[in-house]
Formats: sequence, structure tokens, C-alpha cells
Amino acid sequence: MSQLERADVNAWWQLAQSDLRVARVVAGLEPAEWHLVCFLAQQAGEKALKALLELDHRPVPRSHDLVLLLDLLRDVAASDDVEDDAVLLSAYGVLPRYPSPKFAANAQDAADALASAERVVAWAARLLGVTAR
Repeated sequence: MSQLERADVNAWWQLAQSDLRVARVVAGLEPAEWHLVCFLAQQAGEKALKALLELDHRPVPRSHDLVLLLDLLRDVAASDDVEDDAVLLSAYGVLPRYPSPKFAANAQDAADALASAERVVAWAARLLGVTAR
């Protein structure tokens, strides 16, 4: 049985894949909406990590903090490769959703967020035994 044959794992994984796909599309728009790329990248990473929590039959917290989610998975797999990515993406879980003088995303922010999301999703895909799209 594939890891993704479990409905709960698959649901999180499909959402992660969808958010990543849309982030890529939004990044290519002219003019691009950089804040949305950052937010969608964060969402992709968050949902990929939540798929792993579901896979391991762990509670899935209502949190946008990827560092917290990685900490909950620490005994499942070494996450050193994506810890910096989790820190970067965690900042985009809330800020881009509301008007704020504290957040004005630019092309570099979006590129960094998208690259981090790609790494987190690829890391999760390896643990799930699937191919990230």
C-alpha cells in the first residue's frame, strides 16, 4: 500500500502540491504578487509537513510554524537540510495575509520562499515515498 493511499495523508499532500503549483504560477505573473508567492510557499511547506504528521499518526496542530512542525517530526527523520527553510517560511504564515507596514515582499523574498518550499516539499516527498511535482 502506498503511503498516499491513506486519505488523511493524501489530503494534506494534495493541498501542499496545489499550493506549490499555484505559487509557481503567481510568481510568473506580470506584475507578480510577491506577497502571495511567499504565503503560498509557506502553505505548501506547512501542508507537506502535516502530511508527514498524519502518516505517523500524530496530532496535527493548528499552527503555521514550520519549525514547530519539524520539531514534532524530529524523531521520525533528520531535518537538518530544511531547518533554515522552515525558519524562513514560518515568517510568511500570517504576515502576507494582512496589510502591514512590517511586510512588503519583493521578488527576492518570493524567490527565496519558493526555493525553500521546493526543498521542504521535496524532503517530505522522500519520506512519503512519492515524487514531488
